[in-house]
Amino acid sequence: MSSDNTAKPVLYVMDTLGLSGRTKGYIDLALALDPQRYRAVFCSLGEETSELIKPLHDHGIPVEVMPLPAGLRPDGVMQLAGLIRRHGVRVIHPINPRPLLYTGLAARISGVRSAVGSLSAFACQTPDRQYTFLPMELANRGRRQALRNQMACALMNNIVAVSDELGERFCRFTADAVGPLAKVAYRRLRQQMRTISYGIDLRKYQAVTPAEIAEIRARVGAGEGTVLIGSVGRLVEQKDYPTQLHAFAQAARELPQLRMVLAGDGPLRGEIEAMAAQLGITDKLCLLGHWVRVPALLRALDVFVLASKFEPYGVAILEAKCAGCAIVATSVNEIPKILNYGVTGMLVPAETPDRMAAAFLHLARDPALRRSLAERAFAEAEKTHSIDAVARAYQALYDRPS
Repeated sequence: MSSDNTAKPVLYVMDTLGLSGRTKGYIDLALALDPQRYRAVFCSLGEETSELIKPLHDHGIPVEVMPLPAGLRPDGVMQLAGLIRRHGVRVIHPINPRPLLYTGLAARISGVRSAVGSLSAFACQTPDRQYTFLPMELANRGRRQALRNQMACALMNNIVAVSDELGERFCRFTADAVGPLAKVAYRRLRQQMRTISYGIDLRKYQAVTPAEIAEIRARVGAGEGTVLIGSVGRLVEQKDYPTQLHAFAQAARELPQLRMVLAGDGPLRGEIEAMAAQLGITDKLCLLGHWVRVPALLRALDVFVLASKFEPYGVAILEAKCAGCAIVATSVNEIPKILNYGVTGMLVPAETPDRMAAAFLHLARDPALRRSLAERAFAEAEKTHSIDAVARAYQALYDRPS
C-alpha cells in the first residue's frame, strides 16, 4: 500500500491480533482505505498475534504490540499517547470497550479529536442464558462493565456496531446501569451509534479460477456427481460439529454421493475423528486441518454449513455469501438477520440433526435451488458486505470534524 505525505495516519487498537474474524475484518478494512487520504497503524494491547498480520507487514503498515494487564493503568495510557505522537496519528479507531477507554484517554492527552470506536458483535452480546462452552465470558454482564462502556463511549465521536439490533442491545445494557439517568444516557448513546457491517474482500473470491476449484475438489475426494458439503472454522464446542456430523451421516445414508470437508483445527479434532468412525462416515469426511485458501475452498463447495449453538454475528456466513454458496445455518443470534430463509439460504433450529439432514437432502436433490440461493446470496453480499463499501462508510466518519 503506497500513500503520500498528506495521508492521515489512522490508529487501529485491538485487544489482540490473534486468529479471529474480527482481526481479519479490520485488517481488510485498513488495506481497503484510500491510500491518498489515510494510512493505517495497528496496535495490540495483548501479546497474541497471528499470521493474519502478514498482509500488514507486506504493505508496510506498522504493527505495535503493547501488552497491558487487566484494568486501566495510567502508564498504559501514557504509552499509547507516546505511540500516537510517534506515528503522528490524526484519527483513532479502537475496537471494543477496553481499547476504546485506553485509546480515548491517550488521544485526549495527545490532542487527537477524531475518534471512531467500533464494537465487535461479541462485545454487544448480553447474557440470555449460561454459555459454558464459550472461550470467555460475555463482556456485558454487570454494572461495572456497563459503567466502563459509558466512560469509553464518552471519549468517542462515533460508535459503530455491525447491526442495528446489536447496537440497540449495547445501548440498552450500557444505559440501564445509570439508574434514574438511563433515558438520558440511552439517548446520548443512540446519537453516537452508527451501523456498518463487517466487510469482505470480494476480489479474493472472484479471482478463484476453475482450475483451483477442480484441484481442491479432487484433493478432498469430490468426483463427478459428488455434492460437497463443507465448513470452515475452529473445531470447538461452540460450532456444534456433533450435530453437523449426525445430520450428514443421516443424509448420506439416503444419498451416497454426499461428501463433507471440514477446514480448521482445534481441540475437538480427535473427538470429531472418533465420532466420524462411530457414525461410519470416515470415508466420506475430509479433515483439512489449518487452511489458508478459504476463498478457493468455499468456491469449491456445493453447500456451506454452519451448525453453531452460538454465533455473535456470523462472519463465516458473510464469506460463504461472497463465495456464492448455497448455505445451511442454524437460526441463532444474528444469523437470521444476515441469511434470509428461502432467499439467500436455509435456516434450521440449533441442535436439530434431523432438520439439518433434511436441508442437506433438499439442496442435494435440487441443483436449481442451490444455484438460485447462491446467486441471490452473492448479489446481497456484493451490495451490503463489500469491503470497499465498508471502507467508504468508515472514511466518511473519519472525515467528520470532531
